[in-house]
Amino acid sequence: MIPVLTRAQMRAYDRYAIETCHVPGMVLMENAGRGAADVISNLIDPTWVRSHVPGTRAPSWLGARVVVVCGAGNNGGDGFVVARHLLARGADVEVFLVGASEKVMGESRINHDAYIDLGGKFHECADLDSLETLRLSLAAADIAVDALFGTGLDRPVRGALAEAIAIINQTRAERGPERVRVVALDVPSGLDSDSGAPLGTAVLADHTVTFGHLKVGLLTPAGARLSGHIHVVDLGVPDRMIVPMVGHIAEVIGREVVSSELLPRDASVHKHQAGNVLVVAGSSGKLGAAFLAGSASMRAGAGLVTLCTWPDAKMALEARVVELMTARIDPERIAGSLDEALAGKRAVAVGPGLGLDERAKIAVDHLVLGWDGIKVVDADALTHFVGRTEVMAKARGHLILTPHPGELGRLLGRDGRAIEEDRFGAVLRAVELTRATVVLKGARTIVATPDKRMFICMAGNPVLATAGAGDVLTGIIAAFACHLPPDKAACAGVLVHALAGDLWRARTGSDRGMLASEIAALVPEVLAALMRGKDPLIVNGVGG
Repeated sequence: MIPVLTRAQMRAYDRYAIETCHVPGMVLMENAGRGAADVISNLIDPTWVRSHVPGTRAPSWLGARVVVVCGAGNNGGDGFVVARHLLARGADVEVFLVGASEKVMGESRINHDAYIDLGGKFHECADLDSLETLRLSLAAADIAVDALFGTGLDRPVRGALAEAIAIINQTRAERGPERVRVVALDVPSGLDSDSGAPLGTAVLADHTVTFGHLKVGLLTPAGARLSGHIHVVDLGVPDRMIVPMVGHIAEVIGREVVSSELLPRDASVHKHQAGNVLVVAGSSGKLGAAFLAGSASMRAGAGLVTLCTWPDAKMALEARVVELMTARIDPERIAGSLDEALAGKRAVAVGPGLGLDERAKIAVDHLVLGWDGIKVVDADALTHFVGRTEVMAKARGHLILTPHPGELGRLLGRDGRAIEEDRFGAVLRAVELTRATVVLKGARTIVATPDKRMFICMAGNPVLATAGAGDVLTGIIAAFACHLPPDKAACAGVLVHALAGDLWRARTGSDRGMLASEIAALVPEVLAALMRGKDPLIVNGVGG
């Protein structure tokens, strides 16, 4: 389990370590700063972490120019620890304190004084005019370390601190391909560590070194954009007794959700045992959605997939499909024809391209509310419940809802922007209303369960922003739901879908141009690696 903590939980974690476990706060700050210095050393020269023996003289090739921008609080204290360690390792380090030295207190003050008394270059920037020196130093730096604010920030950034953030971001943009690499400590300064929303302005980091545990605000679309690559460094405190005491808001979806749950098949397995999925989708002009969902189910291991759609769409699909079966929704007897198609099915995917007219509403209600199996509800099927979301709580069987932010916003009576500003609150509200497993798609997709557990996917990248990607996800989850409980089917589907995007990007080197059908095509390779407990990117020869 990889837990994800809120601001309050992380404060409680530190307090428990200090007050109950008697680990001095100075030790926690030292371990955080030293861990961050290790990450930065590795960025400067990847051989350093593998070759450097603690206590020996630092190699002379660690001579990068590093600018550390500190605030007066504990995050600034972490920055002074980083600066001291990098100075000892041979880096050319400058520290800029945005504020007055007399405001630096406690452990931060001790590390402030230690860095200066060891001969470190230091500048105090108490006002806007004094920040021009920072701008000049950043223009020549290799690494900029953001140590202005940590997780405690809960109000908009203003004044000299906001200007310092602007200078960091402006320097990063102006230098283009040769830009300074920005490393944020704990969270990018200006990011709300709970909601993931920028508080007026925020540092745009290439890397974020977070301390102890992942913070929930890092795992949102805005948090992902601002944080860059996330590194977690431990604080030298075992978790096994502290995390159960302070709690956690979510967990990262781990690869074991596939490796431990999807077992190798018996030699005698037949197609019905492999999984029999009904995909109720498609309409005139929207055949691709049905085809993608059905094909993805097959690629994810379903042995038999039937596309059930309207008569005109069925005729068009039959000219295209080979492996997929088709069935007809009779507009004159919608419920009866659906019941016939449902015979023997273990999971249903409903919604992609199905339509928004009255006949589609009748079909959706019959399936979603009346059938007692597992139903993956997406796209048009979700839209049919706008204004009556709560009726899904009375549905027979189990529901897995897969909305994007706009669709969830419509279900909750909000706009998509409001959903993005509070993704975790929104997905929990949807669970409360529907009693379903809810998959909120986007960068850092969230899976929330009826018992209000939350799981976050850290895999995936922008190539997945392609038409039909959501239809593919729906089909994958439906295939997994033939054998797994709804929560595990949703988590496994989200992870496999995301890793397929990562594998494609690693192979092509591109962040765009992927077709949704290519996501489905890569699913067997991803599954094969995960079921062996391996990293799909390494197994398929494209690096970790």
